[in-house]
This record gives sequence, C-alpha cells and structure tokens, in this order.
Amino acid sequence: MIECTSQACEIVTETVFPLLGCFTAYFIFLSPFKEIHSLRSKNEVCKINPFPSIMIFCNCLCQDLYSFVIHNHWTFWPNVGGIILGQYYIMILFSSNLKPKDFNISLITLLVFTLLDICGGALSFILFKNNYDAAKNSMGIIGIIILCGVYVSPLTTVFEVIKTKNSNSINFLTTVALTLNGAFWLTYGLFFNDFYIWFPNGLGVISALLQFLLFFIYPRKATEEKLINGIKLENVSVDTAMTLQ
Repeated sequence: MIECTSQACEIVTETVFPLLGCFTAYFIFLSPFKEIHSLRSKNEVCKINPFPSIMIFCNCLCQDLYSFVIHNHWTFWPNVGGIILGQYYIMILFSSNLKPKDFNISLITLLVFTLLDICGGALSFILFKNNYDAAKNSMGIIGIIILCGVYVSPLTTVFEVIKTKNSNSINFLTTVALTLNGAFWLTYGLFFNDFYIWFPNGLGVISALLQFLLFFIYPRKATEEKLINGIKLENVSVDTAMTLQ
C-alpha cells in the first residue's frame, strides 16, 4: 500500500482520481451510443461487433457486486451506468439484423459471463457472507476472469490495424479515455492496496497503450467516396482507390 504524506495527497487519491475515473468511464460507455442507437431505424445487416457491449454489461455488473462486498461507493457509481447502457446496447443489437453466427456467439457469451456474475454473487453473499476475505477473493477473481474477456475484445481491431496497416478503426478519443480511466483506477487501487482494482486496470492501461502505439505506427489514411467503374465506394482509403483506378 502506498501511503500519502499530506492531506492534499489524500484528497487527490481518495476523491479526485476516482471522480475522474467515473467521468472517463461514462465517456467510454457513451462512446458507441450514437452508432448503436441508429440501428433502430436501419434494416441492413448489422456490422457492429456486439461483444464489447456484452462485456460492458457483464463487467460492470461484476464490479458493482464487488463494490458491495468491499463497501466502496466509488466503484459502484461508474459501473451502475455501464449496466444500464450495456443492457440498452444489448437489446438494440439483439433486435437488429445480426448475422445468425454472430447472434449465437453473442448470446452464448452473454449467458456464460452473466452466469459467472451470478456464481460470484452467490459465493460472496451466501456461502461466504461471514467471511470477508473469502467473499472479496471470490468476487475479485471472477472480476479478473471477466476483464480478460473485456481486454480480448479490442484484439480484433488490433489484428485489423496490423493487417491493413491503417488505424482508421481505432477511435482516438476513446483510447485516450481508456488510458486515463485505467491510470486513475490503477493509482486508486495501489493506494488502497486492492489487487482486484489495480491489477485489471493495469492490464487496461497496457491494452490502451498498445492501441496508442498502433495509432502512431500505422497512421490513419485519408478516406473519400469515389465512383470507380460505375461502383460507389464509401470510406475507401485514397491509396486503395488509386490502385483500383
């Protein structure tokens, strides 16, 4: 545990950092809202990956259960918003025109990770209700398992960037928010010596920094809409369009 030597340090680590963590968390949760909300009026095949939205819901549910175990309101408030928004995103995505394969995989993922949350809650609040350490460890371990799933979700984007050598698929502002959010909670967890807070957020910082690295290694390519050989091309990189011509 890192100790503060001044009152200002205590205020920053106990109040300012978790408060900023709440703001950056809501920025992350709201970032796909416009795109997913627009699916309500579209009939074409859904091209949005539902996995991140499922993991937002499952992870936030787990973290809220953990906040009840450790009696910490700072870890509760950002995640309750993630639960609500995650449910909304899932309902929209599942009612959209998802490919059958994507729908089945998403449904199985949702059921498996929700069941993990339920098992963690049962262990912490029923089986180990009189054993604080066992309850904390049970919910914390399951939280890390679920967070591993959260950090797997950007890998598809990472592989796409490396394959195309184009970072257009990386949202710069969201990546900044992920880095800051992870850094705030990493620091908060270190000061309170809570492994189940600092460790997963440390992984989150590494994941976000990897996306930052790709963003600078493979700069975004300018895109334009062109009519080539009578075919309308949207969001095609200029290099690709020139090749097709």
